[in-house]
Amino acid sequence: MSDLERLTGALIAHDADPPHPALRRPAPVVLTGVLIAALTAGVLAAYGMVTGAALAEPTDPTAILLDRHSGARYVYLESDRRLHPILNYTSGLLLAAAESPRVKAVSTRKLAGVPLGGTLGIPDAPDDLPLAGKLLDGAWTVCTAGGAGTVLVGTTPTGGTVAEQALLVRDPTGRTFLVHAGHRFQLPADRVDATLRALGWYGRTPGPVATGWIDAVPAGPDLIAPEVPAAGTASALPGRWVGEVLTDSAGQFAVVLGDGIAAVTELQARLLGPPIAVGAAFRGLRPSDRGVRSAAGLPAVVPPIAEFPVRACVTRPADGPATVRLNPAVPDAGPVHVPRGHGAVVTSPAGPVQVVTDTGRAYPLASGDLLTRLGYPGVRPVTVPAELLAQLPAGPLLDRERAGRR
Repeated sequence: MSDLERLTGALIAHDADPPHPALRRPAPVVLTGVLIAALTAGVLAAYGMVTGAALAEPTDPTAILLDRHSGARYVYLESDRRLHPILNYTSGLLLAAAESPRVKAVSTRKLAGVPLGGTLGIPDAPDDLPLAGKLLDGAWTVCTAGGAGTVLVGTTPTGGTVAEQALLVRDPTGRTFLVHAGHRFQLPADRVDATLRALGWYGRTPGPVATGWIDAVPAGPDLIAPEVPAAGTASALPGRWVGEVLTDSAGQFAVVLGDGIAAVTELQARLLGPPIAVGAAFRGLRPSDRGVRSAAGLPAVVPPIAEFPVRACVTRPADGPATVRLNPAVPDAGPVHVPRGHGAVVTSPAGPVQVVTDTGRAYPLASGDLLTRLGYPGVRPVTVPAELLAQLPAGPLLDRERAGRR
């Protein structure tokens, strides 16, 4: 045995004359050790590529740095060469010097070697954001039951029936509306009873709805009669007075003006006053050169009123008419419902881009360019009616400059 082998045996086996010298181990044992070492190195390298942990340094400005022991989170700013604790995950994404920041684990020992700066971040910014694959892009719905309202983010309820008849409703402020064909028509506050009588609805009690629900129904014209100038004066038509409503036997209606008659719808006729049946003489009456205000947007006929349901929901697609559904199945929820782990990236006409989390809050972005930084590259915001989006509690503005304030 050589002197080198004796020295090696003393160091490794604590025996200068071992029966199996350390440098003469069988080849299979050596090969196995090499393979295990290579496999371990490969696994660690792969883990590092996925998580970034293997490359994490406490002075990496492009990531949110996670203390492996305590879970505390930091960002490293090159401007002052310090580690800064962050208030929440979103603030870290806004502060990190990368277009798409990642979370990287760092040992406590390494972090302790870097000077500590002040805490940074936006108070009340979300500490959890929905994944891009969990974003909801469906139509929003507002439901009302017992006078309370619930916004269903990106969700259309199932079951129940689509409203074929009209609803007569009243909100907590005392406003009374006809809801018909996906629109709302307000009854004049000083003529609610008179309007109900004129349209044959007297004695019907308006159902209670949440203000947010009625505001979510697209607005139509107010339910008022067209203006008739000089009503009550003599018309050029013999024996007729301006403002009288005439009808034939075929369901046509007209109002008498100063120089003749002007066509009106059945609903307008009822609002103007009780029609006078003139039969075949209707066809011989001179038409007016002026006419009355258009009935565009109003129902042409007086719709029947449905019994008020336990629950009513209105769904507002971004590019289609609103749909009112009666007594559908909806999840148990408070004022806002977002399925757990889901969210939405939305905007409204002339409004900012906003991120909605599963807490039901909407967070406006200082710029749509921040979507990539927040984990939503290539995501196109869903357009939501402003009156629906306004019903969500608003979170703070998500802004890089604001996140950097102490």
